[in-house]
Amino acid sequence: MNARTESFIGIASDNDLRIALHYKDAAKVLYKSNAYQDGISLPFLFLIRQFLELALKYNIKKLNEISSINYLMGKLYKVHDLNKIHEAFLQHYRNVKNIQGNKDTSDQEYLDILNTLIKNISSLDSNSQGFRYAENTEKVKIISTEETFDLKAVFELLEDTSNFLAHITDEFGLNHED
Repeated sequence: MNARTESFIGIASDNDLRIALHYKDAAKVLYKSNAYQDGISLPFLFLIRQFLELALKYNIKKLNEISSINYLMGKLYKVHDLNKIHEAFLQHYRNVKNIQGNKDTSDQEYLDILNTLIKNISSLDSNSQGFRYAENTEKVKIISTEETFDLKAVFELLEDTSNFLAHITDEFGLNHED
């Protein structure tokens, strides 16, 4: 089976958006598997969180070519707070729309879906710790033992969000290359 012995990871890691979309695809495979939901929940949510972080950072970097605002740019790859990354994305996105004179509001539905997905994920893991570690650096349990989560609700937001984030460069006439 060559697909498992000769994986083209160089192509798969061509840019952060491509990596992000692979995380999204892996989350989809995991979700659709017959594996026990409690066993897949943290890896599933981690993959979605990684998708969001990488896709948002990729788009911030691309949008900055037009927006030229410095919000988060100097420390983009050092910040893992999903809410801060999302806010930076929104600032760059809105600034580019404004610069290009784009008054179209049809994207608001997708911005709302993205916002809902961010809120769902960041409620448990804003700083990329909750889906990877049981305790924080102060030895406090990150996610309560009694915590439950609706995996289906997050999964249903994933496709629209990934389509939106994957096509922002097209929307604004930006080159996909890094």
